Amino acid sequence: MTTLSIPLAMPLHGPVDRAEATWVGAVDAHQLTPVPTAVLLESGHLFDRARLLVRDRGSVRGYVTLPIADGGLDGVALALAVHELAFVPAATRPAARLISVVVCTRDRAALLREALEAIAAIDYPLVEVVVVDNAPATTETHDLIADEFAGFRYVREDSAGLSHARNAGLRAASGSIVAFTDDDVIVDPQWLWAIAAGFARADDVGCVTGVVPSGELRNDVQSYFDARVSWSKLTATRIFRLSEPPADLPMFPFCVGEFGTGANFAVRRDHMLALGGFDTALGAGTQTKGGEDLDMFLRMLYDGQSIVVDPAAIVWHRHRDDLDALKAQAVGYGRGFGAWATTVAFDPRMLGAAVARSPQAVARLLNKPMSTVDGSTALSAGVSWQAKGVGRLELKSVLEGPASYFAERRAQRDAGTLAGPTGRGSQLERRVWAALAAVGGVFGLLALLPLPPGVSFAFLAIFVLVGPGALVRAWVELPPHFAPIVVPAIGISAILLLTTGVVFIQWWNPGLWLLLTAAVTCIAAVVSFGVRKPA
Repeated sequence: MTTLSIPLAMPLHGPVDRAEATWVGAVDAHQLTPVPTAVLLESGHLFDRARLLVRDRGSVRGYVTLPIADGGLDGVALALAVHELAFVPAATRPAARLISVVVCTRDRAALLREALEAIAAIDYPLVEVVVVDNAPATTETHDLIADEFAGFRYVREDSAGLSHARNAGLRAASGSIVAFTDDDVIVDPQWLWAIAAGFARADDVGCVTGVVPSGELRNDVQSYFDARVSWSKLTATRIFRLSEPPADLPMFPFCVGEFGTGANFAVRRDHMLALGGFDTALGAGTQTKGGEDLDMFLRMLYDGQSIVVDPAAIVWHRHRDDLDALKAQAVGYGRGFGAWATTVAFDPRMLGAAVARSPQAVARLLNKPMSTVDGSTALSAGVSWQAKGVGRLELKSVLEGPASYFAERRAQRDAGTLAGPTGRGSQLERRVWAALAAVGGVFGLLALLPLPPGVSFAFLAIFVLVGPGALVRAWVELPPHFAPIVVPAIGISAILLLTTGVVFIQWWNPGLWLLLTAAVTCIAAVVSFGVRKPA
């Protein structure tokens, strides 16, 4: 008689709602040979069902979900369920190289301690750990590192925002590979071996990500989040290249969630620095509240680098467990997505592909699929009700993303802390004003249509007040508070000069002149938008 004991993926941080909860842990296939007669689960008496991530010779085969009886599982049933999973090749171990692990945190010492304890237990010979304390209000993180993790490096970054913290960690890192994770996770002991193996797959690999399974499912809120995200479902190894669009992802490369998430990714330090680091106007701790990982993945691909998703790189994530926290996270995801989409819209390299895929993106945004890792779409009545409210909140927050992004950029620019891709300095400003000029030009063309006089006059006014002035502003730097006055003034002045010239040459044809000026404004705006040379 053999008994197999399996621990929880993460310690429980609250009461268990048996009706909604799922026990979560992992099992290795070799533990089932010979088949155990009993499988005991840590705290299994609190749950009615269990989900196990199945590993085999270092690789991930998938998940199995089984009922719990008397705090455990039937050994034969577990072995049969694992046997039905597809076999995968054994994981490889390349030559070890120094990897710097960067953990960004802000005033969450209790959660951070668990995360750092797991990192300290990593089975990898060459590792450096950098803890970035981002705009701390207390000394708790500093004291924790000094007292309990003296071998880890402490870096303080006073500019608030996750991207600021990640850039600080990137600069401080000594390793050629920098792996990023969060303070609310538990990394697997073999995590860095999988990261190293991902980079060894090809010379063009710029980023490696992994699977981020739900580490705790105690109640309906965590179960909702589990069904909402896709990171936990990434159990197949994939390599993404912009030159090789996958047939099963029609929205590639704008497929949110398919590349992984910010809680579990690694980059080549020199490549990421060459890209300008992380956009500091994106990410938690800023007005945009997120989007920095989506932005980084996409810039990697457009830089000609590949992204490897290796599910053997496992990082367990603790989801928010109350409705208020879930709503706050939904706002963050929504704003972050909207802000990221804004960066795509103002990048000429990406805009055409994004427009072509926008109908599918909008459809997915309005009807986001919900399913668990075992393919179940059945959520409890409570979860379904919450999903509707949280989903609407997230959708509303998407619309706030563009304004949040530009407001954050302005605030950081005024504070002298704005950093990130070089193409988002003066070039981004120029493209924004060029886009406004194009909009103004279109309204000028619309004013020529046979419309009610009031509508035509309104369209004409928009063209005069926005079009010419925005086009000039695209190439001429002005203090931010001057633009609302100078841009309309330029348009009015241009029209007055044009009218004077027309009267002087005695060629009075208002419709023709409006057509010419509006068309020229549109063409010049498009050219200004596409020029990559810094203004």
